[in-house]
Amino acid sequence: MLFDHQNEWEIEAQNTISCLKNILSDVICDIQHIGSTAIKTIKAKPIIDIAIAVDSFETVLEHENELKAAGFYYRPNSDLGEQLLFASGSLYDGTGDKQTHFIHVVKHASMDWVNYINFRDYLNNNPDIAKQYEDLKVSLAKQAPVDNGREKYLKGKHDFIVFTLRKALVKSYLGKTIDIKIDRPIGYVHHKEKYSLTYPINYGYIPCVLGGDGEELDAYLLGVDKPVKEYRAKIIGIVHRENDVEDKLIAAPEGINFNQAQIAEAIHFQEKYYKTYVEAIYQKSCGVVVYRIANKKREYLCLLQNLSGTYSVPKGHIEAFESEQECALRELYEETGIKAELIDGFKTEINYKFRTRSGEKNKTVVLFLAEYNGELDIDHNEISNYQWLDATKAKEILPKGCDRIIDEAEYFLNFSR
Repeated sequence: MLFDHQNEWEIEAQNTISCLKNILSDVICDIQHIGSTAIKTIKAKPIIDIAIAVDSFETVLEHENELKAAGFYYRPNSDLGEQLLFASGSLYDGTGDKQTHFIHVVKHASMDWVNYINFRDYLNNNPDIAKQYEDLKVSLAKQAPVDNGREKYLKGKHDFIVFTLRKALVKSYLGKTIDIKIDRPIGYVHHKEKYSLTYPINYGYIPCVLGGDGEELDAYLLGVDKPVKEYRAKIIGIVHRENDVEDKLIAAPEGINFNQAQIAEAIHFQEKYYKTYVEAIYQKSCGVVVYRIANKKREYLCLLQNLSGTYSVPKGHIEAFESEQECALRELYEETGIKAELIDGFKTEINYKFRTRSGEKNKTVVLFLAEYNGELDIDHNEISNYQWLDATKAKEILPKGCDRIIDEAEYFLNFSR
């Protein structure tokens, strides 16, 4: 049976951790509350899961009698792979059928440890994904309402957990600096069944970290123009493959930045064979400040975005092999139906940082200028409303930073033409 999240679960988890530290203090590398009771927004079975990272299983088993005396019973026949399992509850001391705790002992820095922590953190940072997990658990619990249905319950969660761990793993590396082993340097020829690939960039993997395909997690290395065998670099992006079982990381030397379009162009030689999208720390968008003359007054087009609920000018992410001007005109047409010519001599940009569930990201928005006095054909999937406003009112309604852009447009139109 599933219960709404209870604060008491975290209290009980911390009490359990303290108890285990008292017994295993000399062998614990790390110990944390994991599992569904550690995910703050979802229902769960009231069973506390604790993960312990150790260097040696043997040293833990030396404390088996002490653990048993404290109510933690060793379960040597568990099917959880390379880990030790201890459990608590009346089911294990022979007085009833209640399960209260599972203690998972895994090797320090192992994929088991990484997965336990990543899964918990990813769901806590993504409540929408956590809700999907809760809905699945509720559905499966109804199909297997008693303990003898536990095997069916666990199998039903398998695919969701595997996919979520895949995404949580690559997301956990964004912004980190890591060591990459290069096994396909610049110039390497990879012979496939139906074609061959010559690598124009270095390509390698993170040692001992397994990706979605069960092999070591791959990474493209950008910004290094000669073949290398290994490199320490910052992870600046993720290549999400929608029609494959794995994703790829994008790395670059510290201080060298590539936006999503530049990344997509650099990896096109291989990713053109897959359906992918690039998530990048450094993002670039292009757009158009549109004005019209109404009653002999200049007015600026302000669009109300469905997703954010805020006003902006027409803009969007630049795509691979697309110029800034091409991107600006494409986004203008897609959002408003406007076909216009950009006014020569005006180009400006906004740079800012913002936080996402994947961490801090950097955004550059390049803006051009155009005049349009016709009708609009708004894409209501993106835009819920729009207004034509004079410079003063436009600056009031547009996001911070756009006031400077409107002032620049006003100055250009008044004095530079």
